[in-house]
Amino acid sequence: MKRFLSWSTVLALFLALISPLEAQKKDAWFHLEVKENKTEPEYVKVNLPIAMVDVALNLVKDKQFNKGRLKLHSSDISITDMKKIWNELRKSGNAEFVTVENKNETVRVAKEGNHVVVKITENKNPKVDLRIPVSVVDALLAAEGDELDLKAALVAMQKQNVGDILTVNDNNTQVRIWID
Repeated sequence: MKRFLSWSTVLALFLALISPLEAQKKDAWFHLEVKENKTEPEYVKVNLPIAMVDVALNLVKDKQFNKGRLKLHSSDISITDMKKIWNELRKSGNAEFVTVENKNETVRVAKEGNHVVVKITENKNPKVDLRIPVSVVDALLAAEGDELDLKAALVAMQKQNVGDILTVNDNNTQVRIWID
């Protein structure tokens, strides 16, 4: 779960830095809130107009991140394999793909209408609620090779007026990502 939260946070931060000028909406904003309730509470709030994000993109210099595309180096699954799996899952109608239940936790991955949904509950309390339009997943996986096209995913989110994308409640940490 911590690995998921780490990747979610990294993804959120990269999404905050990505958007092409041609798809801008003057009133569209990207929002990220992270609250950590520990001994010394921390609160991070990012609110960026989408119009400003393209400028910030030019500041990112990294081997794994280039022009809105992220290369993943994972031994678990390649982007190419993710694309193959997604192409098959995309063809299905509404379906529950994975449900894992144990005494304290439930994980559910499904396709509901035009959304991919991932819900994790712990002790019957919502822990992760991820709701992504199918078009956003298509855009994310549209890059060639083993890259994720974060720029295209953000453009797709803008077109959909997505609203809430991700909420995470993990012990002392709360994360919320949305576009309005």
